Amino acid sequence: MQEQDFYRADPVAHWLIDKCQLTPVSLGMLSIVITSGLYLIAATTTKTLILHEKHLGLLQDWSAWVWICLLNPVIFGYYLWSFKAIYRLIQYLEQSDIVDTAETEIKLVLLPYQKSWRQFLELGTAIAFGIWYFSVQQDVNNWTGSDGRIPALTGAIRGVAIFYAGSILVLNLTTNVWLLHELLGNKQLKINPLHPDRCGGLSPLSRYSLNTAYLATIFGIMITLGKYQFISQGIAQESWYFNLTILLFIPISLVCFFGPLLAARRGMKKAKEELLGDIAKQFQADYKRIHTSLSSDGEILKKEAVKLQELRSLYTLTNEFPVWPYDVTTFRQYLLSVVTPLLPLLLKLGEYYFKRMVVK
Repeated sequence: MQEQDFYRADPVAHWLIDKCQLTPVSLGMLSIVITSGLYLIAATTTKTLILHEKHLGLLQDWSAWVWICLLNPVIFGYYLWSFKAIYRLIQYLEQSDIVDTAETEIKLVLLPYQKSWRQFLELGTAIAFGIWYFSVQQDVNNWTGSDGRIPALTGAIRGVAIFYAGSILVLNLTTNVWLLHELLGNKQLKINPLHPDRCGGLSPLSRYSLNTAYLATIFGIMITLGKYQFISQGIAQESWYFNLTILLFIPISLVCFFGPLLAARRGMKKAKEELLGDIAKQFQADYKRIHTSLSSDGEILKKEAVKLQELRSLYTLTNEFPVWPYDVTTFRQYLLSVVTPLLPLLLKLGEYYFKRMVVK
């Protein structure tokens, strides 16, 4: 297994990683430079840096700069991360001996990453999104909706690139979850219950899941920013599709976080139950032996009773072994990532409906 096996069918990722030697962080930073430069050139050419009409100039449009400086680099960075992270995770699982995998099995689960139809499908949907984006900008009070088609076209070009990277990212994350379930779901895992990471030695899987949950948080921020903008412009009722995506945010976040973890939970639970079963069998055997020899010497009975107590203590200790590959701190971080994107929207919705009630 090589890292290239995960992105061999994607020429864009192949070019960015192998030819340009870009990392997720460097690609994100580069996207800020390229996108801001493209926007500034387009705004200067069309004299839309600052406007005093109904539309916003580029330097007045805060949402455009949130996209350029925050959301764009995150999506592009995660795009490359989705290839690299799963490779590092599988490599860790092999080196740690947590799960036994054969070379033929690895090659089999890599096949979905190497289908050539993936990039054509995503490119087609990205172009369709760009056309839709271009057509609706005239109804939005921001820079891309300002007079002239160049700003809208510039935004559509960025939208095509973002949607292509985002679509590949979603497809990769879905395939990654399937891969983890194929490798971990039906196998006996060699978990270290007392591992210092408090995840049975599976902290890399826990970090991977948390990072995908953070991506869902970015998705939530994108939604709330769009909804916030429409509410501010008084066209919230026309953006009904944002309400649907908001309802989907929490389920998507749950899938992102728990999807990879569920792959290991079955194996962790099975390993724990087998340990508990072995202890219970030994306890039952010793208890029967003591019960049939109650007339024996008292000292012997005392020693046997001590052994039973030790077995009970061992059972209690084993029963506390983790069956989820995450700790309390990781789960708290996940909950915070779910709540954070919704707070600005809830505040703005409260303000919006309060003003409407006052007007009435």
